[in-house]
Order: sequence, then C-alpha cells, then structure tokens
Amino acid sequence: MPEPLKPISPTASYFEVLGVPVAADEGMLTRRFRELSRQYHPDRFASSDADTQAAALDSSALLNDAYRNLRDPFTRAAYLLRRERGTGPDDLKETARPPQELFAEVLELQESMMEFQEAKMDDDEETIARLTPYLQEAQTRFQAAYDELKDRLQGLFERWDTGVDRETVLNGIADVVGTRGYLRRVLNNLNTNLG
Repeated sequence: MPEPLKPISPTASYFEVLGVPVAADEGMLTRRFRELSRQYHPDRFASSDADTQAAALDSSALLNDAYRNLRDPFTRAAYLLRRERGTGPDDLKETARPPQELFAEVLELQESMMEFQEAKMDDDEETIARLTPYLQEAQTRFQAAYDELKDRLQGLFERWDTGVDRETVLNGIADVVGTRGYLRRVLNNLNTNLG
C-alpha cells in the first residue's frame, strides 16, 4: 500500500512543484522530475479511493507541465515573466527586436534575403550563387548569437536565485526573450531561403 498522497498545490510555481531553484541545470530538473513522477504516478494509487486517484492524476499532470516548461531556458524565462509580471506570449512578441550589435547587419541581411528570394523566383543562378555564401555565413553568426542567449539567461537565472535586484533581472530576462524572438524569426527566414 503506498504512503498517503500529499497532492501538489495547483497554485504552486513550477519551481516549487519540482523543488528546484530558477537556475537549476537540466540534470537537476530531470532527477527531480523522475523522483516526483515515481512518487505521484497514478498507477501507485490505482487501488485508492477516487479522490486520491484524481489527486495523483492532477499532481502527475502538474509535474509534467512543470518539467516541460522549465527544461528549455527560453520557456522557463517566459514562464518566469508570466508568473512575476503577468506577461503573456503576445506581450513578449511585441518586445522582439534585433540585438543592437547586429542591427546594421540585420538591415543588410533583410535586403539580401529579398534579393535572394527574387533571384529564386527568376531562376537567376548568378545572383543565387553570389548571395548564398553570405547568407550561410549570416546563418552561422545569427545561430551563434541565438545560442549565446541561453548563456545570458543562465546568468540571469543565477542572479534571480540570489534574491538581489529581481526587477533588474526580470528586465534582463525580458530583453533576452525579446531578442530571442527576433533572432528566431531571422533564422527561420534564413533556413527557409537556404533550405
């Protein structure tokens, strides 16, 4: 007979649900998720009363949601912003902007992508051949900038966990999320054009 179920509060944050800090690494998240999944798995309570079975199912679903949202740093950042500021996905789209250090390049890249698209429609092999290496190089640079955002987020998550100047940390997280949205669109356009 399993020990009595202590349901997870549906109002707990995902960090509380898994019992991890905001800066938890993937290994810690996975370990906690697996431990708690075994503890709350509905099969353990199959012979319990209906209320206990429902509580186990609800707790298990909450664990799955928490793990799914926290294991990716960008969805973790968006979740933290929603939780702390009430910022929803549509609000985050409005903050999408190019990183300042890449702004001039973004403008040039957009012109080159338009020229590349026109060349593809016109079967202009010479222009396609001229622009392809530039677009591939840009794809590499923008992917590197995108990947660096994960490192910036990790640093911000660690600062959050110290409890110091959380408003500044949230501003930094919002900036990273906005930059990520923009870079993702640029990369999607590059991948579509070069694919």
